[in-house]
Amino acid sequence: MTDYLPDVATVPFPMPRPEDLPGDVPALAAAAPSALAGLAGTVADPAHRTGLADMLAAVRAARADLGPVPSTLVVDDPRESRPNRHNDLAFGIERHHGDPLTLFVAAALNAHLGILEIAEERGTGLDETAWSDLVAGFDTLVRWPADPTRLPAPLPVPGCAPSGEPEPLDGLRRWVRGHHVFMVLAQGGTVAVNSLTAAAEAGDEETAATAAEVASRVMRACRAALQFAGDANPDQYRTEIRPTLMPPVAPPQMSGLRWRDHEALVAALTASGKAWSWLAERRPDALGDFRTALDATYESHKGVCGNFVGSQSPSLLATSRSHRPAVGVIEQFRRLRMGTLPAVPHPDHHN
Repeated sequence: MTDYLPDVATVPFPMPRPEDLPGDVPALAAAAPSALAGLAGTVADPAHRTGLADMLAAVRAARADLGPVPSTLVVDDPRESRPNRHNDLAFGIERHHGDPLTLFVAAALNAHLGILEIAEERGTGLDETAWSDLVAGFDTLVRWPADPTRLPAPLPVPGCAPSGEPEPLDGLRRWVRGHHVFMVLAQGGTVAVNSLTAAAEAGDEETAATAAEVASRVMRACRAALQFAGDANPDQYRTEIRPTLMPPVAPPQMSGLRWRDHEALVAALTASGKAWSWLAERRPDALGDFRTALDATYESHKGVCGNFVGSQSPSLLATSRSHRPAVGVIEQFRRLRMGTLPAVPHPDHHN
């Protein structure tokens, strides 16, 4: 029922399971594939950052240099929920056993290629800030694991032209590839937040601060990824995207809230409160930056949803269970997630 997927994205889209990825910086450093430093250098080469075509060629070269990643398809996974299986099927995602970090880097490069191909050929509706944040998220995910104790320096991001006149499947293409992007970013965010928590528990301020900034960059990229996925006009949504969200195309339990990558990120955030409090006592700006990025991500999700279905319409996939507006459901989750983080401490002017 998803025969349209090969027409809009490269599928299957292999990914590791989020629970298989490294949980702290020492494990991340130990797991980094030997080719990663070279790939990071290719992506960061200033000669490849002067225009979209050059950047696309560099990412293609990096993916080619990584080569085929030995892996096997995960089957009969007892830790996989049925809703996650339905989400993966709907977007052509496969879970693979193999070296988890290498699989993750390959997925990041594949997702990056997916958006760069569209941007270079068709442009994008993202504004300059969102586009820069999206590219910076991938820059960070490919470069940080090569030396996870250091924060990668920001790179120049070539500008992107506005979207051209709509062509058939343009909206669906951005929708599917944008979801691939978001799942990769969710996995990267989970690794960063878990690394922050572990570093804080070890009393390693520098490593914790680095992981916190990586988490903020990734979260800003998540906001942009949601906008990229929703970069369609109402007619494209009605004719291209909406039919894929309804029976008989959409599996009955497909809901992004139950995607295992999103659930892993939520679990990491829920467990990170004490770590953020510890870091905020030393570097309050780190917590403030992440709270701002997380809040903006939920606002972006609400904006995309409202643009497609309006502020009072229930989610297509939740209609049988709830008549609450979809935007209101997202707002509820925004409050819950923001509530797991401590408030930014105010400076003590008496000291």
